[in-house]
This record gives sequence, structure tokens and C-alpha cells, in this order.
Amino acid sequence: MTNESRMYRLMDVRPEIIVDAVKSHLKMQKGMETQSAKTTEGYVIQASQPHDAWKTISGTRLAITIYMTVINDMINVTVGEGHWADKIGAGAVGWFVSWPFAVTAIVGAVRQKNLPTEIFNLVERTIYTGGKEVMVQGSGAVLAEGEIVCSNCKSHNPEGSLFCNNCGTKLNSNCPNCGAQITQGVHFCNKCGTKLD
Repeated sequence: MTNESRMYRLMDVRPEIIVDAVKSHLKMQKGMETQSAKTTEGYVIQASQPHDAWKTISGTRLAITIYMTVINDMINVTVGEGHWADKIGAGAVGWFVSWPFAVTAIVGAVRQKNLPTEIFNLVERTIYTGGKEVMVQGSGAVLAEGEIVCSNCKSHNPEGSLFCNNCGTKLNSNCPNCGAQITQGVHFCNKCGTKLD
């Protein structure tokens, strides 16, 4: 495995928030022990799953080193080499002695190879959310028949409303061709088909 690097704009997110998010992910999602240190250029994180004879023999133990270099409002994230010797050893044992070890070595190698992508995705998500958890609970509330949704604040308004009952935005206008009432945001009149701006 070679080192992989990606550069990100911090967008007002402190680097410490990214370090904490990465450490938390590795600990909670991967069961890894982590340690980090501030360096003159940024941060370094080292993480590995606890020493376990079975994971080492089977080649499924994960390890990773992450370097974060801060340059003005940018952060360069480099994911370093992990433990590959146990995967090679387990693969060799599996090849010559017992095939299940070859399978576990392959699984361990795939998981190790996917770690950098997971880290990069996590860093990107942390930057874009400002380090806060974002929850999406669905596509929104169900509209009752005839209700009008305000294009400004997304509040639901009763049928026939001319202004939003939450923010005061004008909800309807009239078609310049036939005078029919037009709901804001439509592109064609539903009575005469006139294109609207």
C-alpha cells in the first residue's frame, strides 16, 4: 500500500474537530485504539486494533497512520501504510496449510485497503457539516390537498392564501394572458399554457 493524500479547504472548521471525528470513527466503528499528537505542521493519528493472536494469525487486524498538515485555510490529509505483514503471512499459511486463512487474509486486505477511502469521506463530511451530526428524517411533511407551500420558508398555507402565514411572502400571482391565479414557482399557466417568467 502506498500513501494516499487529499487536500481540503477547512471552511471555518478547526483541524482539531477533524482529528476528533477521525479518532472517534476509528474507535467506535473499527474498534481501534488511537493516539494523536500535534506536530509543528499539523497532526498525526496512529490507530490499530488491539493485539489479538487470532486477528493477527488470520490477517484481519487493522492499523493506520494519518498525517494532517495544515497550510493556511487548507488541510492535507495523508493516509499512511498500515499493517500488511500479517495479511501476507496469513495468505501464505492459507495457501500452503489451510485455505480458510487465505480467505481471512483476503478479507483483511480488502478492509485495510478500504480504510483510506473511509477516512477521506469522513474528513470531507466533517468539513461540510462543521463537525455536527446531520440527520435527514425524510422528504418533509405531507401536504394536505390544496395546501400551498411557501417557496421562501417552506411553511404550509391553506388553499387560496395570497401571502405566507409564516413569513409574509406573496404566494400567488395572476397569469398575464388569461388572469388565472398562478401559484408561485410554476413555469406555465395551468389554464392557458402561457410560459411564465
